[in-house]
Amino acid sequence: MNSQRLERREIRYPLHLPVLLRTPLADVQTRSENISLSGILLSSARSIPEGLWVEVAVGVGHMPDTGILLKARGRIVRVRSLDKGDFMIAIQLERSFELPMASPPPQSRAQSAPAVFA
Repeated sequence: MNSQRLERREIRYPLHLPVLLRTPLADVQTRSENISLSGILLSSARSIPEGLWVEVAVGVGHMPDTGILLKARGRIVRVRSLDKGDFMIAIQLERSFELPMASPPPQSRAQSAPAVFA
């Protein structure tokens, strides 16, 4: 048994949010267990093969606009079966989560732009 403790590169936040995984095989509804800048740990009723690249969309229902999702792309690096039949799925992200950009209508953008040069 290895007595060395592996240090995590990023802080993990225990967030339990709905997550949609888009895989080449199917879309899978899961739930986050924890999230960091470089990865996410999910609980799922379905197993997903290790090594598979997936798109991750995390629901953020408590924000003012419930349509906002955190999005990322990542690779399944670990799948562990639990006693109760569910699975824990670890995903290493290609890069940190992003918020989809919602651009304002062109008219309101022009009206709100500050006059830098006069």
